[in-house]
Amino acid sequence: MHHLRTAAFGLLLAATASAKAAFFTADLPNPNADAGRGTHLIIVGKGLEVGDQWLRAAHTQAMIFRDRQDLGRIKLISAIENANYSTLLKNWGYTNVAASNRTMTGNEVLNQIFAVARASRIESIDFVGHNGAFYGLALEDYNNRFYLTHAKELARIRDRMAPDAVVRLMGCNTGWYLAPAVANALNVPTSGSFTYADIQELHDSREWFYHDAGRYPTGQWLKSNPVSFSETKTCVAKGGCMRLKVVNSNYQGKHGNYGGTLPFMKYFCGALSANDCHRRMAKAITHVIGVKPVRGKPSLNDFSEMVADEFCPAWVDGVKRRDCRKKIVEHMLGINPLPATFSTASGTSMTCDFQSCQVRKDCSSGSCVVTSTTSGASRTYVNELNALRRGYDLM
Repeated sequence: MHHLRTAAFGLLLAATASAKAAFFTADLPNPNADAGRGTHLIIVGKGLEVGDQWLRAAHTQAMIFRDRQDLGRIKLISAIENANYSTLLKNWGYTNVAASNRTMTGNEVLNQIFAVARASRIESIDFVGHNGAFYGLALEDYNNRFYLTHAKELARIRDRMAPDAVVRLMGCNTGWYLAPAVANALNVPTSGSFTYADIQELHDSREWFYHDAGRYPTGQWLKSNPVSFSETKTCVAKGGCMRLKVVNSNYQGKHGNYGGTLPFMKYFCGALSANDCHRRMAKAITHVIGVKPVRGKPSLNDFSEMVADEFCPAWVDGVKRRDCRKKIVEHMLGINPLPATFSTASGTSMTCDFQSCQVRKDCSSGSCVVTSTTSGASRTYVNELNALRRGYDLM
């Protein structure tokens, strides 16, 4: 068991007890780290109405990085939600905990990223939090966010990104503006969503389901994860058995009603070559919270199963789930290619390439909405699958 430094632990308790705006940084020791590799950064905004679920899901991602061989060090930068954080960090084994009672703003996050970049290369950045297409990723609260202006500042560390680096922006509607901006700033493949990002837990059927009523079958939630890691991991406080996943319908929520969607995390490539971008995308699939304990380059069949988990909706209906997975796997294996316009989205599918999407911003009603300007059926879903398949061969 790793123990927190006494001073840092006391500061964390004081910050949470006083309910001041605050954030912390912490490291997850990684015995599998390659000494020549850099740092995997995970940045977590405040969960607010969903509490500390963002942190629990972020820790699952940290566990994935620790489980895979020959990756790098792991650092967490997170808003302090409540006093539970200190106990969670201690029980999960984090070290080098340092808490601040300063407000978690976009500038503070940039400073933390820049500090890591000065010390090592950055292997990946995962953002986890609430997001609005026009508003940026919520950090301390809905008034303190990581905005497009902050995304553009990331260009200052472009030369500190590792050769395999990717960025993933896990939150609602991060794909409309934030993901392309980060991709362009860093020249790194960056994925974002075009709908909700919602919490899933691992069910005793060994399937991931959204954990609210009506969206999972009868049964129990697992307290250990036998599917995502090289060996079964106990899920302390649900860390290891919780993740975020996009849904398969248009966004209609807190930030508006948006007219277009994609039911997967869409990548943007910036100025990278297609081959380099697609190779990194494929490698990143092996580091997601998924259904295969991949170490090194997986078999094509295992890789296809991981892709299917990313691209198929979490339907309660097992027949629909299995049918979708079969279609995706057979497409990836070249057994039964999908029609070019195939999609599992229940809403209007976006048309996107690896630089941008066909969208319209309309603020005429007093509040802004974004809609798809797609003419004809979208080919984006299958194009993304094909890019991953090409990327697999280049890994």
